[in-house]
Amino acid sequence: MTAGAVFEDDGGELTARRAALEWYPDDVWRYVVACDWRRLDQELPLMARAADRGDELGSRVIAARLVDIAMHLGFMLSRRWPPYAKWRGTMLGRLGLPAGVGLHLDGVLREGDWRVRNEHLAGALEELAVLQGRAGLPSASPACVPFWDRPYLHINPSLVPHITASLTDPAVASLPMGLGSIEQISDNVDLLMDARRRRDRL
Repeated sequence: MTAGAVFEDDGGELTARRAALEWYPDDVWRYVVACDWRRLDQELPLMARAADRGDELGSRVIAARLVDIAMHLGFMLSRRWPPYAKWRGTMLGRLGLPAGVGLHLDGVLREGDWRVRNEHLAGALEELAVLQGRAGLPSASPACVPFWDRPYLHINPSLVPHITASLTDPAVASLPMGLGSIEQISDNVDLLMDARRRRDRL
């Protein structure tokens, strides 16, 4: 709806609809970004903890999920709608993100040592947090901090509250933190492609 060439638009109806759907309202954008960070925080220490307990497969599955969430965050901070899975990596490379983001996310998926995966994921998230500040949204530095006294990481506890404190629309501020937008709630294609089913589930 918001991309592609328009060859004829008598009356400007399509142009007006595209403008309305170009991007989230500002507070909704902030809410969705905060939800991405919340989702990252829920599993970030688990990636390292699983591997440290000998569950390498489990750690890699969690790592892949975290990379996908970080990619979604990259699209959000670039104010671009993420495409479906086939094009996500290609389009991420065209967002103009700092080069380190893609290199670090690739490193998370390639590395066999959970400690190095941890470092790569932290590197990507630190760069995204800097980008967030440049985009005019509240951020925190460092974005990742030690998980208590263990050799794992989690998201800086002040990061999400900084974002939510900037919400001015009471309707958005009252939304449940962490649930987020429809693609954050589910990646089920049959749900995402059917407006009736989406309404029934929400």
